[in-house]
Amino acid sequence: MLKKERQNKILEMISIRKYCTVDFLAKHLYVAPITVRRDLADLEAAGLLTRCYGGASIPEHQNREVPFDLRDRTNATVKAELGKRAAAMLKNGDTVFLDASSTARHIIDYMEPEQNLTVITNSMKAMEKLKEKHIRCYLTGGMLLENSFALIGNIAEKTVSELYADVFFFSTQGITRDGVITDFSEAETRLRCLMMEHAKHSVYVFDSSKLGKSFLFKVCSVSDVDDIVTDAEVEFSTN
Repeated sequence: MLKKERQNKILEMISIRKYCTVDFLAKHLYVAPITVRRDLADLEAAGLLTRCYGGASIPEHQNREVPFDLRDRTNATVKAELGKRAAAMLKNGDTVFLDASSTARHIIDYMEPEQNLTVITNSMKAMEKLKEKHIRCYLTGGMLLENSFALIGNIAEKTVSELYADVFFFSTQGITRDGVITDFSEAETRLRCLMMEHAKHSVYVFDSSKLGKSFLFKVCSVSDVDDIVTDAEVEFSTN
């Protein structure tokens, strides 16, 4: 197992269990405890977890913005599968709105230049990946949120208000069990709502760790979106 893959697994296990000992991680990853300790030191230095006596835990980010790097490396395997399923909805020549969520960025892995797609995004991270894959990309412009690498504010909103897309892929920090989609970022919430208004088809993509969580700002309800892509064992009506 490669180092980055192993560290992603560590983050996944700790995010599920809230706390894991070094011995537990070593046993389940089939590596020596010293290897786990090195990985934990690297992850703590990156601000992705907190080491404590005998193990580590994920910092609590309830009701505040979660750093992009932590979101991107948490549940990465599941997000990759969701990205593949979402990308399968695309048709050749589509214009796509993509938000700045780590989940939505995984969709780019399954886009191809031959599809002649056009992607409009407020995500600096998404832009980098789209450039690597030689896929046509427009950035919204706007003020940069350092933690999330998202562009927000009046400039971003004005850009989106003058454009239209075939499909909008987005994710958020949480969704309640009765289908209310929420996020802590007020500016990103406004931009998502605009993208939804200017897209023919909206798709909400979320992994099961988001289910049952509620944050400050309501983005929309599941009844407002056209499709949902998730691994969560729950049924929502989008009609």
